[in-house]
Amino acid sequence: MNNTGYLLMNISKKLKYNLNSALADLDITAQQWSIIQQLHHFNDAKLQVTANQLATILDMDKPTISAIIKRLTIKKIIYKKKNNQDSRAFDLSLSQKGTEIYTKAVIISDKVLTQFMKQLTQAEKHDLNQILQKLNREK
Repeated sequence: MNNTGYLLMNISKKLKYNLNSALADLDITAQQWSIIQQLHHFNDAKLQVTANQLATILDMDKPTISAIIKRLTIKKIIYKKKNNQDSRAFDLSLSQKGTEIYTKAVIISDKVLTQFMKQLTQAEKHDLNQILQKLNREK
C-alpha cells in the first residue's frame, strides 16, 4: 500500500511491538520506557518534573500518564515527592532501581532500533531522521 499515513502508522506499530517485546524482560512497556527516559533526562539535569509536565512533553493525556506513573511507583522504579509550589502536584524522580532499568533499557532500545533500521543505508537513515524531525515540528 502506498498510503503514507497508513505506512507511518504501521511502521510505528511494528516498532512499538518490537520494543515492547524486547523490554518485557525488564517488566516495562514502551510507554513506561518513554517516562523513564524523560525522568532520567530531568534527573541528570538536576531538574524537577511533575506528571502534568511529562504529559505535555510526551503528548499523553492525564489519565494515561497517571496510570503509568502509578504502575512505575508500585514497581519502585520511580518515586514521588510533594511539589513545593503546588500541594496537589508531585515531583517525580527515578529510584536507584529505575536508574538501573534505564541503563539496561537504553541498550535494549538501541538494539531494537538498529535491528529495525538495518536495511537502510547511513544516508537513508540520516534523510529519514531529517524528514521525521521536519514533520514532528508541525502541529
